[in-house]
Amino acid sequence: MKLVSLKALCYRSLREETITFADLNVFIGANASGKSTILDALRFLHDAVQERDFRAPVYSRGGMVHLAWKGEEARRIELTVKVIEDGNIYEWTIELFRDGYEFAVVEDVYQFRSGEPKSHLLSAKKGEGWWFSGEKGDNVKLAQSPTACALAAAAADASFPARGIAEYVSRWGFFDPNPFLLRRDWSGLDSSRFDPYGRNLAERLYFLSKSAPKIFAQIVAATQSVLGLPSSIEPREFEDRFNFVQFEPGLQFPVHQMGVSSGTLRMLALMTALFSESGSNLIGIEEPENNVHPTALAAFVQNLLIVRDRVQILVTTHSPYLLDLLDDAEAVCVVRHTAHGGTHVTREKDVPAVRKALEASGFGLGEYYETTGFGG
Repeated sequence: MKLVSLKALCYRSLREETITFADLNVFIGANASGKSTILDALRFLHDAVQERDFRAPVYSRGGMVHLAWKGEEARRIELTVKVIEDGNIYEWTIELFRDGYEFAVVEDVYQFRSGEPKSHLLSAKKGEGWWFSGEKGDNVKLAQSPTACALAAAAADASFPARGIAEYVSRWGFFDPNPFLLRRDWSGLDSSRFDPYGRNLAERLYFLSKSAPKIFAQIVAATQSVLGLPSSIEPREFEDRFNFVQFEPGLQFPVHQMGVSSGTLRMLALMTALFSESGSNLIGIEEPENNVHPTALAAFVQNLLIVRDRVQILVTTHSPYLLDLLDDAEAVCVVRHTAHGGTHVTREKDVPAVRKALEASGFGLGEYYETTGFGG
């Protein structure tokens, strides 16, 4: 299954925008242009499926008032994702609307097959509705709270034709490792999945070193290919607390996790996200250039391209240099904030024309972007 598009209405800075996705997607733009909002809209849907309810995802973002487009009254938010599997296209739409002092949800799921009329597989409003059961060949009544996720509820039925959407969305991963959090020892987190902010990095590395030593070695080697260190890493556990030390060239003694540089910690965390999250089918990464010297980005890009063969990648960036290193015009998504219409995303439609322009000018993709060549 693969993500084809996201349509957003009144979700934060996305007033009315449809974004299409390829295997690799690099969203580049200025501060406050809306790059992170695109990833957050997808993460919002992921959180709702995981929680089986929209309440926590809405209120953790400040509630409807702060989640909705600020250019008008916060009455309605709508998100629609299209995914494709074996030639079949599925469309999942959720609408959040004000309901007194609270909010409620409308959900619909459709299936599109070539040469056939679309099939309505799920319909719910304020917790009341139905889903289609393949086993019964009929609709099953749905009754739950007004903010519950109907797709997650229907996915409990193994014969629900769109069950795969819920499983697919629940396996998305989004990562923005924070060096301050990476230095601390956090306990009580799920060690089977890497935390979005890297809080369980030491614990994750410890269990990988025991249960998946090849992946652990790949993470260390990938980090070394980017930064030139560490020579090795030794994760440690004592009374259910975890930390690690790293060995560096030229040093007699190892460096404790607390003393590792911000750039090394962040890149180690990003490599952990890319190579250890084998269950993820879509990975979003926020600004990989942060805390990393520009010359190290080349090796990072090579590791990114390795992972692209098995997972859909979404990256936000400020760095034109990253575009030069990728040298893939089809992956570039330019994000701009318009004066009155919110975020607008431009993906190049005529890639051969871009190639000709680059050959004629001698520019790289980064320079081409800076001259507003993409949709300028």
